[in-house]
Amino acid sequence: MKKLILIAILSLGAISCEQKKATTEKTSIPLTYSNLVDTATQEEVQKALIAAGIAEQNVTSFLESVALFNQTVGDKAGLVPKGFVTIDSLLPKYDEVAIQNIWTAKYPMFQGYNCRLTSFTLLRDLITFPADKKFASKEEDEVLFIDRESLHNTPKKFFTPEEENNFFTLFTEVPTTNTKDINTHLQAMQQAWKERGINFRYKNDPTKASLISAVFHSQITPEENTLFVGHVGVLVPFEGKLLFIEKLAFQEPYQAIKFANRTELSDYLMNRYDVEWEQPNAIPFIMENDALMEGYRPNPYKKEQRL
Repeated sequence: MKKLILIAILSLGAISCEQKKATTEKTSIPLTYSNLVDTATQEEVQKALIAAGIAEQNVTSFLESVALFNQTVGDKAGLVPKGFVTIDSLLPKYDEVAIQNIWTAKYPMFQGYNCRLTSFTLLRDLITFPADKKFASKEEDEVLFIDRESLHNTPKKFFTPEEENNFFTLFTEVPTTNTKDINTHLQAMQQAWKERGINFRYKNDPTKASLISAVFHSQITPEENTLFVGHVGVLVPFEGKLLFIEKLAFQEPYQAIKFANRTELSDYLMNRYDVEWEQPNAIPFIMENDALMEGYRPNPYKKEQRL
C-alpha cells in the first residue's frame, strides 16, 4: 500500500522529470533556448559538449536520442525549428497531448528517455564508481521504476550492464530525516554518495561539464523521509556564459538553454519545482556535482503565485 501511495503521488510529477506548475504566469522573464532540431545547432552544442570533456561517443549517443524524439513528434509538438529563440517566460509551451499521442502510437512499450537517462548518457565517463562492488538497487524502486522499464525496452542499448548498475548507484533514493533544513539533506546526499563510492572527476574544474541535480524531499509519513533526484541536466561553458542541457520528461522535449550565470539557472529550475506552500517537506535544492550549486536560492517568484 505504501508503494501504491508513493507512486500515485510521484507519477504525476518529478519521477519522470516532469515539471510542476511554474510560477511566472504574472512575470515576464526572458529565456533563450533551443530544441536541437536543426543540424547547425546540434553541431554547435556538440562542439561545446566535447570541449567540456564529454566523450564524443557519448555525445553521439545523446544526439541519436534527440533525433529519435524530434523526428518522431515532428512539427506538431511546438519545437523551435531552427537555432535558439528568446521568449518572455521561463516556461516554453509545447503541445504535450500531441506529443504523447504520437509517441505512444509509435512506441507503445517504450516511454522514451528522461532527464536522468539523458544526463547519464553524457556524463557516465566523468563520474567514477567502485569497480570492485555492485550496488544493490531495488527492482521495486518507486522513483526509478519507469527509468528501469525504459532501459529494458529501449530500441537501442546505450548502457553496458556495468553502466546500468552505475546509473542506479547514482540515482537511487537516499534516506533522510524529517526536517526542512536544506543543509541536513545536502549532507545526507553527500554522505550517501560517498558511501556508494561516487566521485566526480572534474568537480572543481570550471572548464568541464558538471551534473546539475534538483533534489527533492519526499515525506510519506513523518517517520519515512527520502531524497531523490527529481530533475537533472548537464551544464557546460558556452560563449563565455553557460549552456544547460536537459530532457524535460520522458515524452517532453530536449532543451538547450543559455544562462549568464548559475543564479539564472537556479531561478529557472526553482520556478519549476519550488512551487508548494505550507508543505511538511523541505523545498528542493540544487547540487552541482556533489556540492550545493553556487547561486542556488529559493524560488524568487513564488510569492507572485499567491497574488
